[in-house]
Amino acid sequence: MKPGFSRQLRESWEVPRDILLKRYPSFVTGGPLPRGDVPVFVFHGLEADSFGRKLDYLADNGYQTLSSSEYLEVLTGARPAPERAVVLTFDDGRGSVWTVGQPLLERHRMKGIVFVVPGRVPSRSAPRLPAGDDTFLSWEEIAALARKGLLEFQSHTQRHARIHTAPEVVGFLTPEMRRGYAAMDVPLIDEKGADLLAADVPLGTPLLRSEPRTSEALRFREDPDIRPACVRRVAEEGGESFFTRPGWERRLWKLVRGRRIAGRLETATEREEAIRFELTEARRELEERTPHAVIHLCYPWHASGRTARRIAREAGYRTAFCGKVSGVPITRPGGDLERIARIGEDYVELLPGHGRQRLTSVLARKWSRRFRGRS
Repeated sequence: MKPGFSRQLRESWEVPRDILLKRYPSFVTGGPLPRGDVPVFVFHGLEADSFGRKLDYLADNGYQTLSSSEYLEVLTGARPAPERAVVLTFDDGRGSVWTVGQPLLERHRMKGIVFVVPGRVPSRSAPRLPAGDDTFLSWEEIAALARKGLLEFQSHTQRHARIHTAPEVVGFLTPEMRRGYAAMDVPLIDEKGADLLAADVPLGTPLLRSEPRTSEALRFREDPDIRPACVRRVAEEGGESFFTRPGWERRLWKLVRGRRIAGRLETATEREEAIRFELTEARRELEERTPHAVIHLCYPWHASGRTARRIAREAGYRTAFCGKVSGVPITRPGGDLERIARIGEDYVELLPGHGRQRLTSVLARKWSRRFRGRS
């Protein structure tokens, strides 16, 4: 789905604001990369031309990629950082890691860390089509990639879950929200004590205000009585085709506007149990299916509350990767291992080297992509 204009505008000014607040490493604005600094870049979906150009730039300028264990040794002071070292991370375990990422990494003999969501990983016997990137990597693909040795698989929590946090309707489940990566933005829906992911949630289900499960927020467990009228209206009027008709949203809002939504907030103990499941189950399943120890965590939406950070330590995670970290443009040896700063893939070609891009050209390309509705 394309983001609304207000969101596009807000995101367009995010980078200039953060540059003024010094939230980016100095190389982003044309400065040097100090010896010992190891930038960590985050990718999501991969496009062959863009990803290939970035790896070419790294290779042509003598940059080397570190594995998670090599990077951890740098951060803990067990070894000095190699000159011109970077870390490449890939969130969600998207299909393009298979179709685009692995072949290009093989060409340059570069390494990467993939943060996957075991609870959303499918099994697939048929081979993926070359252009297929609308689903997550399958367990079969993960196993094959792990055997090749350039990519390792670490935790992005078990379900990459969001939870309802207040009795306030903000929208309704549409067909687009059930598919691909949009499904991860849909909060868990409680159905008779079981949590449903988006693909199994009835169309038209009211969605409430939500937060990431790994935040400190308490889950609001709404009374399901708010749902039947909306779900029935959609089912009786064509299912998916209901959402192609003008005014569909207004018709659903009429069914819920002004209604009191009964329910309860979970207890702190329930929150702890739920977060513990997300962190320990992901680690258990990944260690059963892949050859590496799973001691690295990436928080969904970079959200981590006190409870999640404590449980992550208790569960055996050594590091936690985030996005931009306030006051920490780049994580250095001796820094906080539970809040490792990362920077977006757009800025790879701003690293010092021959053919270095200008920030203005990178931002123009980034904004153009955003306004076309692509991440």
